[in-house]
Amino acid sequence: MANADFSKQNSTQGPRGFDSGSYREAKRADEDALHLTPAQQKLAVLENRLPTALRNRGAALALSIVVMLAAFFGLGGAKLKAKYNSASQWFSYGVAADNGYTLNEELLTRLNTAANVITTGTSTLGTDSTEVQAAQTALDDFSACLDAVQADGSKQDLTSLPYYQGSTMHALYQANEALGAAIDQLYAKLQERAADPMKMGAVQGQYGQFNSAATIIGTLKYNDAVYDYQKETGGFPASVLGAIAGVKEVEPFA
Repeated sequence: MANADFSKQNSTQGPRGFDSGSYREAKRADEDALHLTPAQQKLAVLENRLPTALRNRGAALALSIVVMLAAFFGLGGAKLKAKYNSASQWFSYGVAADNGYTLNEELLTRLNTAANVITTGTSTLGTDSTEVQAAQTALDDFSACLDAVQADGSKQDLTSLPYYQGSTMHALYQANEALGAAIDQLYAKLQERAADPMKMGAVQGQYGQFNSAATIIGTLKYNDAVYDYQKETGGFPASVLGAIAGVKEVEPFA
């Protein structure tokens, strides 16, 4: 009895072969798989953007080779980022072909001259005038859309923006069209009240500037430049490289 072997009683193995140590190791392995580095998370997002046919290992290797070759031949992320930085300034500072005219400046002219026409309309027709109220609503909508574009959508909830359907520039374009129609109707009403519709004084000059800005906008090469930019940055593999470099979309005024 003195030499009895009690080693079996000291075994760490649980009932029915359960090994708590092996369970903990397996759990840690699962947890490690769930914790991706920021770079891995970014690559996972890019992978989800690829067509299904490109989501296997062989295709991924081919994609890596294409991306490296594209970077080598000048389509790298840095070059795409530089293109975006330039294109993102076109709204405020214009494109070279427009000789100093800018979309932002002409839209501001529309904003200010429309406000002056409305001021004259209010003093002549009264605040209860249907044309005055419609013009003021159109101006408020236009101003909100212009502010959103100038701030790159960072100052307000875009879902509450007039005419917004996913694009601030498209909303601004629609608001500009609506403002033009409302100011035309208001000015026509003012002409009805004028002794001489062809001699309207200061408001005639403001209305003329309002329409001149629209004419200039129609001649700007902003949209042409944007469409060229979209062609350069929207294809494969430029779109993938651009996503990695943080390149954003530049929208046309249309």
